[in-house]
Amino acid sequence: MRTRLLKTALVVGIALNSYGVLAESSVSSSSDIKVGNNAGLSLKSGDHYFKIGGRLMFDYAMWEDAVYSGVDGESGSGSEIRRARIYLKGKYKDWQYRFQTDFVGGDAKNKSTYIKYTGLDAFDIYVGKHSEPFGLENITSSKYLSPIERTVTGNTLFAGDRELGVSIASSGSNYGYQVGVYDVDSIATDTNLAVTGRFTYAPINSDDQTLHLGIGASSRQLDETSLYGRKDRAGVHTTGVKAINTGESYGDSLFVYDLEAMYTKDQFNIVAEYLAADLSGVTKADDREWSSYYVQTGFFLTNDQRSYDVAGGYTNGVKPSSNSGAWEVFARFEDISYSDQNVGTDGEIITLGVNWFATKYTRISMNYVTADIDDVATGTNVDGQAINFRAQFHW
Repeated sequence: MRTRLLKTALVVGIALNSYGVLAESSVSSSSDIKVGNNAGLSLKSGDHYFKIGGRLMFDYAMWEDAVYSGVDGESGSGSEIRRARIYLKGKYKDWQYRFQTDFVGGDAKNKSTYIKYTGLDAFDIYVGKHSEPFGLENITSSKYLSPIERTVTGNTLFAGDRELGVSIASSGSNYGYQVGVYDVDSIATDTNLAVTGRFTYAPINSDDQTLHLGIGASSRQLDETSLYGRKDRAGVHTTGVKAINTGESYGDSLFVYDLEAMYTKDQFNIVAEYLAADLSGVTKADDREWSSYYVQTGFFLTNDQRSYDVAGGYTNGVKPSSNSGAWEVFARFEDISYSDQNVGTDGEIITLGVNWFATKYTRISMNYVTADIDDVATGTNVDGQAINFRAQFHW
């Protein structure tokens, strides 16, 4: 069943992308149903609107040394279907919905399922499983990020990704905000909630120049009876080795905040984020403080750039200005300070990459990643390097 769904979605997506000679929408001669084929298949009839879309990402990586292989001096490689998602969304008057499922890993995994109400002037209301409003890189779709993988900062190891909750959101001509309450890791004898919010401001936003500033925060209740800790890979998802970790301790609550900035000018762009997390332990010995940041800069070799969404506070995809596609190069530096009280790791990761956006919906990427990680508890140092490839199609 899963294989049939993926094959059907791929065929539909390719067909929609191929028939560029067709108009973006057409009207059925026998009804008022409008059919659109712009980045997905959509249907509209009166107050009803429905759309289906998705994405496919295929990754292959080669690496050497302990950060990626787990053994110093050893090399290896791996491949995977990184994402295979289908989403459905629709609208009826002031009510909207979205349902997104990922079929990677053998079982269908729900990524988001929510209802949105837009009938109030002051703000919109989200109910269901949706992204917690935290972090520029986290909020930006994986389809549109320059690097193949998010940073350790952007992976929201401390703040949540998509959780079940209720939030409100609103925006103006140069700002946007969202704040919500989410159910995180509740158990039969304990209720754990998170309050997460994000505010963004774009004092400059024109066709050729954007300055984006943002701040996010999350206060999270933890299960005191369970050890709390986080682990992550060093920029290459294909390997199973998680060389970055915070160690584990018993926590009562966690407070996380994030500062973000982005500037684009024509083909040039620069992005930076800083994250800090403060774990309040069950005892003083369990208290922890962690932080990380990254700086990324990129340049389009062609006359192209990403568009900016003021309401969401993130960038969108690239629509190549010529039939030969758009070319982008970028460099990213990450600094990780996840050690405290003689446990955890510190490290640095550098990523260099090139992207070819063959069309608005297809992309080929190559990243070179090098990492240097110190384990404070053992006093050991590991490093490694990898080359990561991706082929992507979304519709």
